[in-house]
Amino acid sequence: MKIIASVPAKAILFGEHFVVYGKRALATALNLRLSVEVSGRAGEGYHLIVEDIPLFGLDMELTSEYAQPFINYDEAARAIAYIRSAVQYMEREYGIDGGVELRVSSEIPLSAGLGSSAATTVATIAALKRYFGLWNGDLDELRRDAHKIEKAVQGNASPTDTAISTYGGYVLIEGGGVKRLRDLPEIELVTGTICTIPVGAGHESELRLKTRELVERVKTRKEAFSSVFEHIASAADELTGEAVVALRRHDLTRLGSLMNINHGLLDSIGVVPRRLSELVKLAQESGALGAKVTGAGALPDGTGTVIALPAAGHSDELRIAMGLTGAIVRDLRTNAMGLVVEEE
Repeated sequence: MKIIASVPAKAILFGEHFVVYGKRALATALNLRLSVEVSGRAGEGYHLIVEDIPLFGLDMELTSEYAQPFINYDEAARAIAYIRSAVQYMEREYGIDGGVELRVSSEIPLSAGLGSSAATTVATIAALKRYFGLWNGDLDELRRDAHKIEKAVQGNASPTDTAISTYGGYVLIEGGGVKRLRDLPEIELVTGTICTIPVGAGHESELRLKTRELVERVKTRKEAFSSVFEHIASAADELTGEAVVALRRHDLTRLGSLMNINHGLLDSIGVVPRRLSELVKLAQESGALGAKVTGAGALPDGTGTVIALPAAGHSDELRIAMGLTGAIVRDLRTNAMGLVVEEE
């Protein structure tokens, strides 16, 4: 038996980082997908193959022992910490005992603000639960499982990414709860991803789980400037509410302006390095109604993604301008389908 679980990428349109402190966030699924295939193998343990992920590939053995799920892989294990944690969680909570091969393939670049970690977690949990006969199709239960794993890896993780990976479409995070918004329209986005991880064998160890470090940096800034930070966070919360209304009305001009303001707030809390800031400014000057970083942002030497909302008739101009910077540029659509699980 072979189980294949497929999930979408995500873009946080409004509210990243501030959602950790109880503010609203709006996210959407994008039409890039990641899949995890689980099949049987001879013997015990787990064989993991990571393939077709931009800039990264890995073939390794895992043990079935909870105390030491990896053998002598040092930094490479950091790059797949979510798979490791998912396997640990499934062993601890559901009693699975290995004897499977996991094959991960993806169109989503790692550590670039497009939800690769949540996608990997949700797809891995879904495939393993279905393979071992432990899942009845309850999406809410699956999302909760995946969120526990993200929190274990990242620390203070919001439920936004795992919700999008599970449900697809649009979700609003409000008061710590997840609300699916089914009445918002699909829109076009142009995304530009800056990758600074070298391509080729031997560079796997240069991948880093940057989300935890970025969240900690924001926390430090919040503690140092608590009253100022609260005003910034409240403004971000208001922007999210305004954005839902603008999207519902399909008022893309207003939505773009709100994106520009949100980008400024993210810059003020220190999660926008120079290269991403320059890419946002270029997009704003090249036919975008609005542009901003999405997701956690980036460390000074890390990867990151800018989302831009093109004005009518300016998509080509925008795509060409962003591509000339060396960014990986894609035309994407929002409101994509969520988790799909198939059996072969």
